[in-house]
Amino acid sequence: MTHDPLAIRHLRYFLAVAEAGSFSRAADRLGISQPSVSQQMRDLEASLRVSLFQRRGKRILLTPSGLIFQQHARAVLRQLETFLQDLNHGTEELRGSLHLGVIPALNVPLVPELLGAFGTAHPGVSLVVEEISSTEIETALEEGRMDVGLGFLTRHSPNLRYEPLCGDEFALIVAESHPWAKRRVVKFSDLHQQRLLQLPDSFVMRRMTDEICRKHQVRPRTVAEINSIETLLRSLAPLQGATLIPKIALRGRDGLKVKAIRLQGNGLAVEIGLLRLKGSAGNTAVAAFTELARTAVPKMVRK
Repeated sequence: MTHDPLAIRHLRYFLAVAEAGSFSRAADRLGISQPSVSQQMRDLEASLRVSLFQRRGKRILLTPSGLIFQQHARAVLRQLETFLQDLNHGTEELRGSLHLGVIPALNVPLVPELLGAFGTAHPGVSLVVEEISSTEIETALEEGRMDVGLGFLTRHSPNLRYEPLCGDEFALIVAESHPWAKRRVVKFSDLHQQRLLQLPDSFVMRRMTDEICRKHQVRPRTVAEINSIETLLRSLAPLQGATLIPKIALRGRDGLKVKAIRLQGNGLAVEIGLLRLKGSAGNTAVAAFTELARTAVPKMVRK
């Protein structure tokens, strides 16, 4: 008996085992018996003539061949989903799913309105939103685990398409009780040795501000590193400090009692836009979201 190595059930079962790290847990998630999952994986390995799994104690890990197969299995299932969407496109409402990744600074300011508009226009599409870092978004897009990203355009990956939607610039954010709160403009050089609250350096935005400080030969005094935008902003008054973030991050955060002060300096501009895998234009949900974002985001920023 021969086995089809690209049978859809084999791909789905394989990805379930790879994610769960266990045949039994994968079986529970799939709603089938553990022996059935094990047999399907043996059939798959026999058809491919490679070992996909290795045991480490009670945990099932992927071999080097398994890691390669995982990447392609995700891509095949994503392509199948796109194909099924295209079958219905033009005859019925858009269906399927859209997995969006968004950086923390833009989640509250932009995503609720975008989701509302997209959900109204395309009620048949299931939406998944994940707040993660720029680096994680790029990796997820390349591996086929995510459809589209919304963030700052770093242009780090040759495999991704970066589409600008609008521009913004870094500002000095202070509590209304801060001594500088009534200033309209602050020279960037004035930030030397000033108390700053910052994101950890795992954030692209932090690395951007560090680079701006280096170019201006400014060394602020970092009094706290906080990995939540909301917590950082709410800590400005208690810690009597300021922070450097793009002005758009304040949008939708009413009641924080903070103020954005324009900075006078160089290299303060940032590009905000969409990230997606090159060649993903065939995904109708991605195309529809892209079209909406092109129109909606610039209007939202101008409000």
